[in-house]
Amino acid sequence: MHLVNDTGFDPFDAGSLADSWRQQPGTPAYCTELSLEDLGPALAAADRAEAPRTRDRLMEHFAALTSTPTLEEVVEINRSTVRGAGHRPGTP
Repeated sequence: MHLVNDTGFDPFDAGSLADSWRQQPGTPAYCTELSLEDLGPALAAADRAEAPRTRDRLMEHFAALTSTPTLEEVVEINRSTVRGAGHRPGTP
């Protein structure tokens, strides 16, 4: 935590390695550029059963794109997909 803070980032204790699935593709915290305030609720909202389905929908969407999306577009796609799955990861 100190190292992260020393490098200019806000550290956040996201829990144990066993809970790291909450940060994987298809979850509300993954690639959604959340504020530190929104990160905890997004991790708590992760649904282990739904995450693989959401991840697969994301991969299908990205595979169908005809051009490379910008970072902002990737973030919005991820946010809208998890919102569509019933999660509320914060607002853009």
